[in-house]
Amino acid sequence: GLLPRIAIAAGAPPNGKVASQEELLAAAGSVAKKKIIVTGANSGVGLEGAKLLAAAGHDVVCACRNQAKAEAAAAACGGGATPGVCDLADLGSVRTFAKTVKGVDALVLNAGLALNTKDAAPTRTADGFELTIGTNHLGHFLLYNLLEKTLASAGGAPRLVVTASPVHDPLSGGGKVGSTATLGDLSGLAAGPRFDMVDGGAFDADKAYKDSKLCNIIFTAEASRRLAKLNPKATAHAFSPGLIPSPDGFFRYQPKFFAKTFSAISTKLGVAETAAFGGACLSYAATSPDLDAFTNGWLDTEPPGKHQLLCHEPSAEARDVAEQKRLWALSEKLTGTKIDL
Repeated sequence: GLLPRIAIAAGAPPNGKVASQEELLAAAGSVAKKKIIVTGANSGVGLEGAKLLAAAGHDVVCACRNQAKAEAAAAACGGGATPGVCDLADLGSVRTFAKTVKGVDALVLNAGLALNTKDAAPTRTADGFELTIGTNHLGHFLLYNLLEKTLASAGGAPRLVVTASPVHDPLSGGGKVGSTATLGDLSGLAAGPRFDMVDGGAFDADKAYKDSKLCNIIFTAEASRRLAKLNPKATAHAFSPGLIPSPDGFFRYQPKFFAKTFSAISTKLGVAETAAFGGACLSYAATSPDLDAFTNGWLDTEPPGKHQLLCHEPSAEARDVAEQKRLWALSEKLTGTKIDL
């Protein structure tokens, strides 16, 4: 398991340490009751994680893009969950949802989409953003900023959790296949809300998803510093639930033949995980006391298919502090949030 708290230098992630599947499953039941918001709780990793958290006795808010999905998710979780409407592709919806939040101990920014890699032109959010970055990064960015002080003021050890992916790293197995992630000089975001790509390049749906996961890790790093200023006990962590190749889940926007073939091959090769395992990762990231001892951890399913989380460094670009601060500033501008600490 992860190092005992006394052995960890303050704030430094214990890179190289592993959490086993047993630890992942046990975490939620080992801590006092928390109020936990999970975005994208209507399917896949979000739903499985919300179910585990609710079963362990936590108060779970299933934040989904419409009322029907939110109510279905809450019902699937049993008595410990309530529905919440938060459409991340509509900043107005995010603001409305944030006003309903009276307190939160753990904020889990899990929702995400990957468009068909063959899409030739961007789809837009209600605010004109490219849909992948708009949903996976900017919607979550606004939600966090609106709830930052509420989260930081929670008792105990408040936590921010972000669902990311190793594809943010061009050197990872999935990250080096096809287009690779980089935010470049962020000139796309700097040009305003009608951006096609963060780096100002031509639209590329594959790269947009990978870039969004890089944004997630970069965001987590800057958020970890902001949270620590507000509350030294507050932590922020990013995790990967692993490769979950369900044709009807994460791969739902891809061509059906590709999705089914990819699922069969990755499962046969032993590198795939299940949504239930991904849910255990989410539950662990949201509740494990092991993660109180450090902040800005990157917890990845490495090696693939081994049903464990490994704490290790993200990509070189993800660790660029100047880029972390620039992405934050541009995201503030695009979402209309400038919150001074």
